[in-house]
Amino acid sequence: MLGIISYLSFLIATFPVSLVWTSVSPKLPLKQLQINVKAVSGSIWKGNALIASRGIEGVLAWDVSVPGLFTGKLPVKLSIKSNIGSFQTNARFALNGAELTDTIGNINLAGLNPFLRRDRLTLAGDVKIENLSLAFYDGDILTANGRFTWSGGEVKYPAGRDIHGGQFPPMVGLISQKANVTRLTIRDNQSSVDLLDGELDAFGMGTLRVKRRLLDLANEPWPKNSSESDVVFKVKRKIL
Repeated sequence: MLGIISYLSFLIATFPVSLVWTSVSPKLPLKQLQINVKAVSGSIWKGNALIASRGIEGVLAWDVSVPGLFTGKLPVKLSIKSNIGSFQTNARFALNGAELTDTIGNINLAGLNPFLRRDRLTLAGDVKIENLSLAFYDGDILTANGRFTWSGGEVKYPAGRDIHGGQFPPMVGLISQKANVTRLTIRDNQSSVDLLDGELDAFGMGTLRVKRRLLDLANEPWPKNSSESDVVFKVKRKIL
């Protein structure tokens, strides 16, 4: 009996992910999402997949903590290494949601320009994600904290029929949560005024406010009798 149990445990622990993927992949909307999984290797508990999507190619790796399954959640270490950057996090999945902790990453924005060409938008510089944590259960964001930085660089954007742009300084963004409201603030390192701030309330309504400070950095015209902290543009939309 002990030998049979040991053998079955070995089969489960080393079960090839390729066999599971063959039966699962036809049921996934990969074509609609324009995602091409070129290859998978390893087991269902620890392995990797070579993924490509519209010019971006990378390796997704996972490592499932089997003892953690007895907690009622699926703990997985995830990492992605691609031609535009890297990302890694500790994830815990449940039937009603998921959470991410110790999330770090780095994205080269220039690698996204092929996707943005239709919108006539061009980005540069690197975005670094630091210690991001997020918990999303039953359709609500329960916790959200983190910090990210942008190295700065040249940005070009459409303004009517013309293309405007310029060199922008480095920026810092903070994600926080208080009283069931998730907040986002972004400011450059040359001012104490936020150039963007946004929030997502408990009802899934998102609000984004653009301050005059951003127009100043872009050298866009605006009445001089206003303050750089004045809101010049506001968007409110249902997100969740």
